[in-house]
Amino acid sequence: MMNKPIIAALAALAVFTSATSAAYAQYGGTGGSTGTASPEQLQECEQLGIPVANCSDVTILAKKRLTAAQENPATGSGTPMLSTTSGQLIVFVGVLGAIFGGVAAAFFLRGRGAKPVKT
Repeated sequence: MMNKPIIAALAALAVFTSATSAAYAQYGGTGGSTGTASPEQLQECEQLGIPVANCSDVTILAKKRLTAAQENPATGSGTPMLSTTSGQLIVFVGVLGAIFGGVAAAFFLRGRGAKPVKT
């Protein structure tokens, strides 16, 4: 009688583990094209200051993205999610505190007003 739930749980675990697989994509290589870089890529790597050993389309695009973000700090990748000024950060935290504080207060007041269950 006790074995049925254990067997069912083990069967569900076996199905779950066989149906899922790990993602190893982030661990393999540079993510770019393999092999040697083309002459155009080598020339562009030289202009951007990328070492020849690391020259690929991925490193060229990453360097261009970084350069564009540094030239335009208000736009593009690399800008802070919140703000660089502390005033806006304080307002952001204050608004979040008011929202979560209001929800917590509502639950607290509803809980204090509840009648105890009589058995």
